[in-house]
Amino acid sequence: MKRYDAVEKVTGRAQYAADHQPDNCLVAMALRADQAPARIVKIESVSARALPGVVDVFCHENAHKLDWFSRPEVDALSAESLGRTVLADAASKLPAYRPFITDEIQFAGQWIAIVVADTIETAREALLRIKVELEDLPNITEQPILPGPFFGGEMQHSFETTHPAGNTVAIVDQVYQTPIQLHQPMEPSATVAHWDEDNVTLWDSTQGAYATRDYIAASLELPQDKVRVISAYVGGGFGSKNQIWPHQALAAHLARYLKHPVRVQLTRQDMTLVSGHRSETRQHIRLEADADGRLSLLHHNTEVPTSLRGGFFEPCGLSSLMLYAAKKITVSHHVQRSPIPTPTPFRAPGETPGSFALETALDELAHIQKIDPLELRLRNFADHDYSHQRPWSSNYLRDCYNQGSDAFGWSSRNAVPGQTFRNGRKIGMGMATTAYPAPLLPATVRLRLRRDKPLRIETSATDIGTGMRTILAQKVASELGLTLNDVEVCLGDTQFPYAPTAGRSKSTSSVMPAAADACRNLLEKLGREGKNTSLQDRLKELGTLEIEVEGSSGPRKEDGHLSFYSFGAHFVEVELDEQIGRLRVTRVVSALDCGRVLNPLLAASQIRGGIIFGIGMALMEEGIRHPTTHKLLTDNLADYAVPVHADVPEIDVRFINKPDFAMGDDGARGLGEIGLPGLSAAIGNAFFNATGRRARSVPIPFSLMTKD
Repeated sequence: MKRYDAVEKVTGRAQYAADHQPDNCLVAMALRADQAPARIVKIESVSARALPGVVDVFCHENAHKLDWFSRPEVDALSAESLGRTVLADAASKLPAYRPFITDEIQFAGQWIAIVVADTIETAREALLRIKVELEDLPNITEQPILPGPFFGGEMQHSFETTHPAGNTVAIVDQVYQTPIQLHQPMEPSATVAHWDEDNVTLWDSTQGAYATRDYIAASLELPQDKVRVISAYVGGGFGSKNQIWPHQALAAHLARYLKHPVRVQLTRQDMTLVSGHRSETRQHIRLEADADGRLSLLHHNTEVPTSLRGGFFEPCGLSSLMLYAAKKITVSHHVQRSPIPTPTPFRAPGETPGSFALETALDELAHIQKIDPLELRLRNFADHDYSHQRPWSSNYLRDCYNQGSDAFGWSSRNAVPGQTFRNGRKIGMGMATTAYPAPLLPATVRLRLRRDKPLRIETSATDIGTGMRTILAQKVASELGLTLNDVEVCLGDTQFPYAPTAGRSKSTSSVMPAAADACRNLLEKLGREGKNTSLQDRLKELGTLEIEVEGSSGPRKEDGHLSFYSFGAHFVEVELDEQIGRLRVTRVVSALDCGRVLNPLLAASQIRGGIIFGIGMALMEEGIRHPTTHKLLTDNLADYAVPVHADVPEIDVRFINKPDFAMGDDGARGLGEIGLPGLSAAIGNAFFNATGRRARSVPIPFSLMTKD
C-alpha cells in the first residue's frame, strides 16, 4: 500500500503547524546571543518598538509580564531535563535553562529578546534595531561527570561472560571521533497559539502532542483540559521535536498577554540552536582477541559534552554492552559541561556514533588477524543479551549476514586493500552490524462508526513522515474487511486518545495492537459474529446513528524477562577518484530483522532514510563551533551539507520478515532508526578496503582521499 496521505502532501492540502494562521495572528521572532558564556549588561529596544507594526519586545527585564518564570515542575517536563537526574551534579539541581529568565547567557545562540509584530518582515527589521551589550564570563571547566544508568543501559559497567576466548594475540587500541550533527528536518518547528476565553489551542510541530500539552499546561499553570495541542502533520523531526522546548510554551504566554493569536516560527538558524543537536564524541575502543578472533576484551569509553544546565548526552556504549560476545566487556562514559545548547536525541541516539567507533574497530581487528570481517562478527555472535543476562525475544542477525552478503556479492571482495579498480577509480567494500532497541508503550485508538460516513480512526499518535496514517488505515481496513475509501485517519490531537511520542522506534509496535483491539471491540459491539452484513447495515439494524469504541495496547507480558532488539547488517561499496579526492557510495545492501514487516514499501523507505543519514554522517555532515565564542558557524544549509539525490546510490533493502510474537500478536517491531547505526562505519570500512587508509573520524577527512 502506498502512502495514504501522499496526495494531501504533494498538493499542499496537508496543513502543517505554521499553515494555521488565525485572524489577526501576530508573528514572534527572536534575537540570538553571539557568544557564551556571557552576561547581558544592557539591552536597548526603543528603536525596535518605534517601528510601525511592532506590538511588543520582551527580554529578561520584562518577560515576567508574561507570567514567564522558571519552576521545577515545568523544568521536569522539558527537553532540558532529560538526563539531569542521571548526571546528578550540582548544576542538575539548579533551574534548567529557559530564555528571558536572567541576564546570564549559557550558550551562543541563546534567545535574549523576542519581537512580536504584524509580519515576519517587520519582526526581522525590528531585531536589527535592538542593541545589546554583553560581558564575557569566565569559561569554568569542571571535572567530567560519571553518569548513572541512561536509556535502559548502564553507563559505567564492567562484567565477564562465558565467551570462550583464549590468550590475547591481537589488540586494537584507538580513538574515534564524530562531530556535531544537526537534525535539519524539512519543516522547521513552529507553534501557533490561539486563546478562546480561558482555553488555548496550539498547532504545534511536535512528535508528541500529549507531552507538549502537559508542558504548556504546567507553564501556564492551567488544568490540562484547558490546553489543546494539534499536530496533524509534522514534516520530519528526527528527535528535534521529540522533547519539548521553551518556545512551544512561549507562544501561548505571548498570545495570552497580547490577546492575539501568536505564531512562533523557528528559522533554520534557530532550529540548529534551540531544539537540540547530536553532540560531538570522542571514543576510545580497545579490543583484545585470541588467535581465532574471539574477543577476550571489549572496552569502550566515551567522552561527550552537554550544556551548562541540561542533561542529555550521547550514550555511545549502548551497542557495546549487548551486540557482541566478549570474555570481558567494560563500558564507561564521561560527560563534560560546556557553554553549548543542550543536545537531544537524534535518530538512534547513542547507537549511531557508538556503532561508528565499535564497527570500525572490529574491521581493524579483522584486518590485523586476516579474518573476514563478517566471519569475525560471527565468531563473536551474542547468543543472548550478556549485559542484562536475558534471552533475545528473537534474533535473526545470522540470517541478515547471510542474505545481505549473498545479495551484495561479499564473497567477491578482495581482502587486500587498494587492489580493486573500475574505470580508473579505486573500489572498496565494507560491512557493519546495526542494532536498535524495540520498545513498546501503552496506546489507545478510538473508532467511530457513523451512518453514511467513513469509519473514523482517532489517536494522538503523530506521523512524522514514517507512515503512521498509512499503516493505521491499512490495519483497520484489513481487520474489518473495508476498503481504504471506507476509513478516515485522524492523528496528532490531544482530544484523541493517548499514544506515546513518536520516537525511539516504538510507534508501530505500540499503536497497531491498540488498533486491532479497537476493531475487535467494534465487532463485538455490533454483534457481527456469523453475520455477512456490512458494518453500516448492522449499524442501521441497531437503530443508532453512531457507535464509538476504544482499544488499547498494554505493556508486554515478557518485559523484564526478554531482551527486545532489532538487528541488521549493512554492506557498502564505495568508489574513490583520487585525482580530485571524490569519494562516492555506489551501492548499499542492507538486510534487517525487524520482526514482521507490516508495509514493506513504507518500511523500505524508512530504512533508506536512515541509510542516507549514514551517508551524510560519513561524507559531509559536520557542525563547527568558533573556538572562543562557541558560536555555531554552520547554522545554515549552505555551510552544513546534507545528502541530496545526486549523493544517493542504489539501495537494496531486504527484510527477514519473521514475526517476533513476544512483541504482540502482530509480531512487529519499530524500524525508524535501525537503518542508521553502523552505516557510516561500513562506508569507512569500504574506504579502507579501497585505499588501505583508515578513517577514525567522520566525515572522512579529505586529506585521506587524495594520492600521497
